[in-house]
Amino acid sequence: MRRLLILQIVLVGLVTVVMAGLYDGLAAKSALFGGIIVFLNTGLMILHEKRAAHQAGNDAQRILKYVYLCAVERLLLSLILFAVGLVALKLMPLPLLLGFIAGQLAAFLNGLSH
Repeated sequence: MRRLLILQIVLVGLVTVVMAGLYDGLAAKSALFGGIIVFLNTGLMILHEKRAAHQAGNDAQRILKYVYLCAVERLLLSLILFAVGLVALKLMPLPLLLGFIAGQLAAFLNGLSH
């Protein structure tokens, strides 16, 4: 998980710097907020993984329950934070989405290396 977090920080940081260079500070903040959504999702996934390992043991049905619960919570968290970013904070949609995609790309690339 440590490698995943480092890769996410690097890719989101890169997108944030590019947005700041090409556009303005609002675009950079938007991209960073998109990355923060991914960081929080990763943290939630780590929390669920530890909880499942501790409480479910080798019970496959209980582990699957934790996986589904984690997926639903991550989806809801993402939707709520996207709404907060776009509506309440009035961030730019494209940089916000690009920051989020950069963080998700890091998760994909991390999965390919294993």
